[in-house]
Amino acid sequence: MPEATVAVSMLRALLAYLGTQDLDTDALARASGLNREVLAHPERTVDASHYERLMQAGIVALHNPLLGLEFGMAAQPDRWGTLGFLLRHCATLGEVLSYQARFAHLVNAVGEGRFVEHEHHVALEWHSAGSQMPALVEEAFGAWVRFARWASGREESPTLVEFSHRAQGDPALYEAFFDCPVVFCAPACRLCFDPALLDVALRTPDAQLAAHLSDRVEARARAAGDRDVHIRLKAWLMQTIGNTTPELGRAAQALGLGERVLQQRLQTGGTTFRRCVDEARHELALRHLRDSRLSIGDVSHRLGYSEQSVFQRAFRRWQGQTPLAWRRQH
Repeated sequence: MPEATVAVSMLRALLAYLGTQDLDTDALARASGLNREVLAHPERTVDASHYERLMQAGIVALHNPLLGLEFGMAAQPDRWGTLGFLLRHCATLGEVLSYQARFAHLVNAVGEGRFVEHEHHVALEWHSAGSQMPALVEEAFGAWVRFARWASGREESPTLVEFSHRAQGDPALYEAFFDCPVVFCAPACRLCFDPALLDVALRTPDAQLAAHLSDRVEARARAAGDRDVHIRLKAWLMQTIGNTTPELGRAAQALGLGERVLQQRLQTGGTTFRRCVDEARHELALRHLRDSRLSIGDVSHRLGYSEQSVFQRAFRRWQGQTPLAWRRQH
């Protein structure tokens, strides 16, 4: 599962919704660690903790534990940026689910909706990326149902909804919206429906535009995948350097990739394995040099250099001065 991130378009939509509830959205944004510069780029993604904090702040300010469900019930396609425009121009709900399964992580990776076909029904199953916050899965389920109804122009409903958490409010409110039985404290979170709904036509199909938007979203997905590999490789290097030799084969195995695939992903992202090792050593060097308990020799050893002189030359290349001179300045 990708790292837990959320598109800025989702944060902007949630802030706008909270604004309709007469809340101070500027104060809520600041409390969630957001600023105008971040919010100015709707297609970018940020750490999911901002979204969780914003949702929790809204729940507290409104004294409303059903905020997630209600926010989902008010979903519009522009909430999901380019992906939302792609979904609205699909031909059927089945096509929507196919794209959603492939690209939803670009918009909201706090959890993953997996499309599963059973003998007598199909289901969207929610798998959390870490947070167990009920409002997040309720928002996702509410948004999926709301979009299906909006895009098809039909008041279609699931056959069963299951949540692994307890009801956050009156269970009758859940059943009134989903228009089907809703079970709480279930083994998993699932939204079940009749397979016939996969063939339901949408109101605004446009095959040519959908193909164009699909190419754009696919390009974003590839770029996001390359960034994810780079982030995971850096984390592995930061843990490995000094303990064992950071070799390409070991790194690829740790990341669950082939060596050639890892090299290609890094190349696409404009870097190489050797450069990543060098950057990680540079960052670790600065971190260790701030610890006055470590000698220059200790730092050199922790970075995996066989000789201190090799570390000295590398540091001069990085910072334009010796490690000792840098330490005295910092």
